[in-house]
Amino acid sequence: MKYLFLVNPSSKGGAHRHRVLPDLFLSKFTNAQDHIQYFILQNIDEAREYASQIKDVDVVVAVGGDGTINAVADGVLKNTDTNLKFGVIYAGTSPDFCRFHQIPINKENAFATLLRGICKQVPVLSANGNHFFCSCNLGMGANVANYANKIRPYLGDKIGTFCALLWNIVRSQKHDYRINGELLENCNHLLITRMPYIAGGLKLNIPEIAENEYLLWFVQNLTFCGWIKMIYNLYCGKRCGTFKVLQGTTNISGVGDIEYDGDPHGQLPLEIRLVERKLNLLIGEENDA
Repeated sequence: MKYLFLVNPSSKGGAHRHRVLPDLFLSKFTNAQDHIQYFILQNIDEAREYASQIKDVDVVVAVGGDGTINAVADGVLKNTDTNLKFGVIYAGTSPDFCRFHQIPINKENAFATLLRGICKQVPVLSANGNHFFCSCNLGMGANVANYANKIRPYLGDKIGTFCALLWNIVRSQKHDYRINGELLENCNHLLITRMPYIAGGLKLNIPEIAENEYLLWFVQNLTFCGWIKMIYNLYCGKRCGTFKVLQGTTNISGVGDIEYDGDPHGQLPLEIRLVERKLNLLIGEENDA
């Protein structure tokens, strides 16, 4: 197998990481048939560029957090090699993608996952033509993500997300959206996803969906006390809010910011759809940690 590692040195640990990881890669791949190469990324755009243009490798591995995962996976899907596989060595602060797909956070087990080579084809959503791999949020979600990204390095994932939630609840505004022409009024929060994990321990109790389906979840007319109850339900994974099961293309218009996979990405309008090509993802097993 031929592996390409794309390393974000600024993910959870700072620039010292780039001096340690190459030796770690080499120590794990002792099989003479395994060949590895790696690049220390200067920015996220390089991750997407390398992953989309690389030739003659079997697996591209993202080494970093959610932003790195998003960029590398996006590049893999844009690569002309439809057999190209995607793996993760996680080094971020909010491992929702890894939790959902049973990719170990522990690096020893993560390398074992790469070597084991269990591959799953994962349906992928796009927002305005750009792939996303966790959830796309409107309204308050973008503000929470932006603030949480600033304070998580100091407070940690769960506490940082919780503080960002509380701060934005105090400042929360309601928005009106049109979803495929249908008016949705006084919406506190709206997201599109295929997985239950939102961020920092928040979890939706989602219904089962088919491979050609995805979920729209929203809450309306919440007071401050209503938000507190909602947060409790989300941390406990209880059913709350309203779900709509969608297929095909969904168009959302209105006023507000767009966020997906932890970073802001412009403003409405928004087009959501499942893309034709699936991601060839190397996954772990339930007993991995």
